[in-house]
Amino acid sequence: MVIKDHVFLLTGASSGIGRDLMSLLLKAGAYVIAVSRSIESDDLEHERLIKRNSDLTDHESVDELFDFALRTHGRIDAFIANAGFTYYERLTEASYDHLEKIYTLNTLSIIHSAIKMKEIHGEKPFNFMATLSAVSFLSMPGYALYSGTKAALRGFMDGFRLEMEEGQHLQAVYPVATETKFFERAGQKHKPWPVQTSAHVARVMLKGLETNRKNIFPSKIFQYGYKLFPWFFKLYVRRETKVFDRIVPK
Repeated sequence: MVIKDHVFLLTGASSGIGRDLMSLLLKAGAYVIAVSRSIESDDLEHERLIKRNSDLTDHESVDELFDFALRTHGRIDAFIANAGFTYYERLTEASYDHLEKIYTLNTLSIIHSAIKMKEIHGEKPFNFMATLSAVSFLSMPGYALYSGTKAALRGFMDGFRLEMEEGQHLQAVYPVATETKFFERAGQKHKPWPVQTSAHVARVMLKGLETNRKNIFPSKIFQYGYKLFPWFFKLYVRRETKVFDRIVPK
C-alpha cells in the first residue's frame, strides 16, 4: 500500500515498536491516530498526528475508537494492532479474571478490530496488520497464556485472510524478543534469544505495509532456522525451561 496521505490507526503507540512505527509513518507522510492508555502524555507533536487515550480491553472503547477515526478523517486505510502484554509466570491457580485480561487485549480486541475493518470497507481495499510473536509457533516456559493468545490470533488471521477481497490485506508480524519494556513489565529479568531492537522491527513492519506481505518475520534467524533446524529450538526451549525452574519457584 501507499503510505503517504493514508490514514493509519495504530494501537500500542506509546513505547517500543509502536512508538518507533508511529515516527516512521509520520516521516513517510501518513496521517496517524496513535492509541494507548497514556499516549496523550507523549511529547511527540506533528500536524498529521492525533493522540488518543483508550482502554482496548473494553469493546465499547474499541468501537468508539473506530467512530472517532471516521469522524476525524472520514476513513481508516490501515489498522495496526500492536497493543499487547504478557505475564511471566508459573500457572498454579485457576483465575478467570487473570485469563480474561490477557485474552481480551491480546486476542479478542484484535479479532474484533479486524472484523470491524471488514465491516466498514465491505469489498473496498484496506490493510490490517497485527503484531503476533514467534511464540505463536514456539511456546516458551512462563509464557503459556501469552503463547496461547498469539497462537489463537495466528489461526484467526490465516482463516480470515481467505475471506478477503482483492486489495484487502491481513498481515501478521512475528517478532522475536525485542528491546522494549515488555519483559520488564512481565517480570522477567532475562530476554530470550535472539533479541532485536524495536526500531528494526518497526522498519520491517513499514516495508511489509508497503509491499502488502502476508507474514512478516523481522528475524531471519528465526524464520529460516525454525524451519531448517527445529532440533535447535527444541534444545533451546529445554534450556529456557531449566532457567525458568530456577528463577520461578514451584
